[in-house]
Amino acid sequence: MTERRPIFLTNTLGRKLEEFRPLDPARVMMYNCGPTVYSYAHTGNFRAYIFADTLRRVLEYNGYDVVQVRNITDVGHLTNETLNTGIDKMERSAREQNRTPQDIARHFTDAFLADARKLNLLEPASMPRATEYIEEMIELTQRLIDSGHAYVSGRDVYYDVSTYPTYGALSGNSVDDLIAGARVEVGEGKRSPADFALWKGTEPDKLMQWPSPWGNGVPGWHIECSAMSMKLLGEQLDIHTGAIDNIFPHHEDERAQSEAATGKPFVRYWLHNAFLETPNEERMAKSLGNIFTVSDLEQRGIHPLAYRYFTHQAHYRTPLKFSWEALEGAATGLARLWEATAELLQESAPFEPGEQSEALRDSFHEAINRDLDMPRAVAVALSVAGSKLTPGQKLDLLLDFDRVLGLELRAMGEALSRTAPEERELLEQRRAARKNRDWAESDRLRTALAERGLEVKDTARGQRWIRRDVLPEPQASPA
Repeated sequence: MTERRPIFLTNTLGRKLEEFRPLDPARVMMYNCGPTVYSYAHTGNFRAYIFADTLRRVLEYNGYDVVQVRNITDVGHLTNETLNTGIDKMERSAREQNRTPQDIARHFTDAFLADARKLNLLEPASMPRATEYIEEMIELTQRLIDSGHAYVSGRDVYYDVSTYPTYGALSGNSVDDLIAGARVEVGEGKRSPADFALWKGTEPDKLMQWPSPWGNGVPGWHIECSAMSMKLLGEQLDIHTGAIDNIFPHHEDERAQSEAATGKPFVRYWLHNAFLETPNEERMAKSLGNIFTVSDLEQRGIHPLAYRYFTHQAHYRTPLKFSWEALEGAATGLARLWEATAELLQESAPFEPGEQSEALRDSFHEAINRDLDMPRAVAVALSVAGSKLTPGQKLDLLLDFDRVLGLELRAMGEALSRTAPEERELLEQRRAARKNRDWAESDRLRTALAERGLEVKDTARGQRWIRRDVLPEPQASPA
């Protein structure tokens, strides 16, 4: 286990860098807002999940036991959650595809989990589905009614933001500004435009609905995460993550309703990542029709882990501009790291501690602990690969760093080094030919190995090889 050192994180609540101190000195309770499974998750969505996964890896690198929960939202959101208007996204997808909402949820959940594995996301301790926690959502809503923080209006239940004095502290909004800027009348039994739904009554033809003390209906989006996180992690969390568009209204409302229900601070550290943007600085979103999925990357001949590496090249709080050229550059850079690891694995060199190698380990540790400075951490890893350290030192550092980077350096290095028995025989014949200065035979064997997908090069320490048929062939960039 690596030595635990101080970690500093930028807390959205307060908007400043703070030293991380969990409630339990040894264990971290972390909740990540997961996908709404009415469509395929795209690369913009996965920036948030890679960030959360990297954060978990940093915490574990520092010796913490992390209990991570990432939910699956299989109860649809309205197309405009801020105003509580529009069509239920899950229901719309089901009707468009002539399938049940449950079928839609299963299909897109499976697709999300498959993509998550391709991106090497660690599996959370729990992945609760919202439909499995309706009872807890109803209980939490009733708790808020009983304490005077929520009110029933017909078949709906609303949270009364006027009962929570610090509403808006997370997002920087004030209740007065929200009311002044509201684009809807109070109407529908709401006391104030700023109040938000905890439970919405439904019409008989709605595909997804549940019985409640207030009639058949569906939970509000915000109450879902509060109920699931408190059930699985307790009434106080150390960390809650999401993209910046979750800050308001979702996380603002989560915070308000949770703290009103328990009387305790809900989350110690709120962390949010910036958007993945298109070259014209639009955020990547399904609603804008400018998304790319993991499958799209694979069809372009780009390994999914190249996208993970690409996200490490910008700080999580900085917008990241997507382009095929930039992604192809990341793929090339990652391939070099994989190839360097493959050659080091072929060395079978022992690790020998040294001042320079430990200084580089310290630099990496300092970078990741300083608000996840992944660009700097990647720079340290690249400097190791190109350094004059011993092969054993290089391999030890790169594999140690990959506990945080999540780039599967060992697995890919082994795959690139893989040889069949007949190929090992050819490599041995070529080694002997070079020893005997039979350059013509050496060249012939190099060609024979290349025809089998093995690229051989000669180094001061002998021949090394890379299996070229392991990595996908990048396609031409789209116009």
